[in-house]
Amino acid sequence: MSNTKQSIDRIVIEYRDVYWSFFNSFKQSICDYYGIKPTIREKGFKYHLHIEEYPDRYFHISYELCYTPKSKKHPLRIETHPDHLEHFKPILDALRAHASSIWFVRCDVAFDIPHPMNEVFTASRTGRRMNLYEGTRYYGKKSQRQQAGYCRVYDKCKEQRKRKRKGIGGALTRVEIVYKPEEKIPMDSLVQFPPTLNNLYSCFILTDVTPLKPEKRAMVLAVQQGLMTMDDFTPHHRRMIQKLLESQETVDFDQIAQKQWGENMSALCTLLCGAEF
Repeated sequence: MSNTKQSIDRIVIEYRDVYWSFFNSFKQSICDYYGIKPTIREKGFKYHLHIEEYPDRYFHISYELCYTPKSKKHPLRIETHPDHLEHFKPILDALRAHASSIWFVRCDVAFDIPHPMNEVFTASRTGRRMNLYEGTRYYGKKSQRQQAGYCRVYDKCKEQRKRKRKGIGGALTRVEIVYKPEEKIPMDSLVQFPPTLNNLYSCFILTDVTPLKPEKRAMVLAVQQGLMTMDDFTPHHRRMIQKLLESQETVDFDQIAQKQWGENMSALCTLLCGAEF
């Protein structure tokens, strides 16, 4: 779909070989400036600093994996929304100066589709069962939020109204999928690695389901509402539904990402790496 827009939501970046001698003073200066206290955990990363100036502007820092041997240097990660990075540029500059390299870990890839949710048919290609909660479709459990392929589909206009932001005219459905490559990618090469998501999910715009008999329409509706998955149907019924879907408009996630990924990521990579892309 040429009118579907792709953007980047929550992103996680890793800085490698950050020395404790730097982090100790860095941590204290962050705590003093923002009036926060570090959190120490026994799993995952040990030290955590969470900056939240406004409800929708945050910056999270984590340092030193708990299970690694004692060392003078450790990986440091940041998590934030790409739109917030410019505001925290002094922190980014300091981290870049004290890390051996910068790597992409994961992000939420968002697709904004200008159709209401009842017209946007999504289905997992890997057997993930969909759960429906307060109108949002979830593919994956809450505990899988950081795993590759976790997906949620929701009414973007409704979400904007709930947050009391400026309303979006017309209908808009957002599909968010976690892009987490098997191997971390150097930030200065990230523009060359757009996500491939068609192998995880299919997405169609249901503009005309009249060719289907009532029984088949009910099956499509059951999948839409999270009551059943395509795997629950017999091979015959799956073929019938797939035939209908192929006659509808397809949302090709990979094609959209190929066209828009570089533009979306180039400014972000420049900000993080200090060089033009």
